[in-house]
Amino acid sequence: MTIRNKHRSTRSWARGLATAALALVLVACASAPQIRTQSAPALDIVQYRTFGFVERPDTDKAGYTTLTTRFLKEAVTREMLARGYTQSDTPDLLINFSVDSKDKVEGSSWPDVGLGWGRWSRGWGWGGTFRGHDIRTVTEGTLTIDVVDQQHRELIWSGTAKGRVTARAENDPQPAIEQAVAAIFAKYPKHPLVAGAPAK
Repeated sequence: MTIRNKHRSTRSWARGLATAALALVLVACASAPQIRTQSAPALDIVQYRTFGFVERPDTDKAGYTTLTTRFLKEAVTREMLARGYTQSDTPDLLINFSVDSKDKVEGSSWPDVGLGWGRWSRGWGWGGTFRGHDIRTVTEGTLTIDVVDQQHRELIWSGTAKGRVTARAENDPQPAIEQAVAAIFAKYPKHPLVAGAPAK
């Protein structure tokens, strides 16, 4: 193989390696939010028939109804109605929600292709290593939905979604809120629970 062919082969190999690394990054960014839930011991969810919202959700700390609260109420109402509940002014269940965000530093590595000659076991050749680093700050958002027994004023179920906040979500939050609420309620219990058992 001539030096020119070696250079062409090296460039092709480097492009292929870089494309593979980019694909891994895109897959990681497209991952679904992490969902965690908690249930009261021996929760019998079938005893509840109606739902409503707390007078001032944690998303309205400023003293007025925010767009976030409006989007959350619409999404949660849709999920509760789909599960057979009826919205009421004197509900069995009160629903509250809160959101939070924090910045955190993340790092990753990518292929770093050497441009010099390196002595291998046979002859001379090009070498590549994973030495590059990308340090960046990302915003991680958390949405928590609490379901409270109105009569006893006790929390019976809570679901939390945690994931990266993208620029698209910041500019148009409603689709992201609807997706997170749907993911949380996918874990909502359908049958009486025994303490420590996962939601079905």
